[in-house]
Amino acid sequence: MRDSMTARFSFLIACFLSATVDALEYRIDVKEPSLFNVEEAISDTIRGAAEKLTGIPEAQMLGESPDLFSLSEALVNSYGYDGDTFIVDIDVDGLKARLDTAGIELWETERPEFLIWMTEERGLERLMIGQESNLIIDRLLAASKRFGVPMRRPLMDLDDTLALSPAEIWGEFAGAVMNASGRYGIGHVLVIGDRPERQSLKYWLFESSGQYRAGEIPGVDANTRAYSLIEVVMRHARSVSETIQPKVVPQGEEGNSLISLQPSDEVVAGQWTVKVEYNNVVRLMDLIDHLEASDGITIQSTEIRATDASMVLNTELSLGSTDDIVSSFESIQFIFPLVYSLK
Repeated sequence: MRDSMTARFSFLIACFLSATVDALEYRIDVKEPSLFNVEEAISDTIRGAAEKLTGIPEAQMLGESPDLFSLSEALVNSYGYDGDTFIVDIDVDGLKARLDTAGIELWETERPEFLIWMTEERGLERLMIGQESNLIIDRLLAASKRFGVPMRRPLMDLDDTLALSPAEIWGEFAGAVMNASGRYGIGHVLVIGDRPERQSLKYWLFESSGQYRAGEIPGVDANTRAYSLIEVVMRHARSVSETIQPKVVPQGEEGNSLISLQPSDEVVAGQWTVKVEYNNVVRLMDLIDHLEASDGITIQSTEIRATDASMVLNTELSLGSTDDIVSSFESIQFIFPLVYSLK
């Protein structure tokens, strides 16, 4: 949203995560209704949805088709308020048709996930960047949500610290990078070497085979280098996504996953049962840690299966407040109330 608006996008709902999506629902938390601009919110929502469908920045799309987002209301099925939340239901088919007419290609293949390692040159030292805030990584994680390309940082615990050093990164020891990354089960690895004093950034993009491509990006400040890196990573993500094989679901099991994740009809006072699809157990453990650290919630029980998990939460919080806490976990995707996906 623009600075004049005191609202923020909270999460995106893709209907049942199916390959063919007819509608996307965006929810915007409204902080000051008197300052909230509905037309601006709808326009920003359409632009954000277009970026997610294409993986192309808004500015680039407008360069190709200046009138692309005119009459944004025509691309909305419905909109309205639910308490302090403004909900916009987008006509995806209509938006896709407009993008197609403008000659802007949709990104319809599966999007790769990236693990991000980073080292920074400070004077004569080269240091690993841990879990602390870093502008370049912050920009990348924001782009991850903006373009629908999953990215995550390593834990940078003792195992990670011992597994990979700045010297191994700058020495381009591919084996060390892939061995350190192996515990996360992510096939694509981005390694960043930032040199603020030299106003440049080096990057390495590794594949699971250990092969990699590298390059260097100039930039007078971290923002400039970050945005240039995002362009490189998005182009690379799109190129490698063409080679990702679609997941094959055995015949007769097509609906099993979502059926098993239907919310329970049984409601117990003071309890909510959260169900989550996942394909990376480390991320599932991170979600459990996130819930355990949240005020007003304790986990009574957890059941973990091969591809999904159930957690019974003891809480006096409302369904909406509980959903806000679960949805605040990085990269989680809402399916319907109390049902989420980490895939």
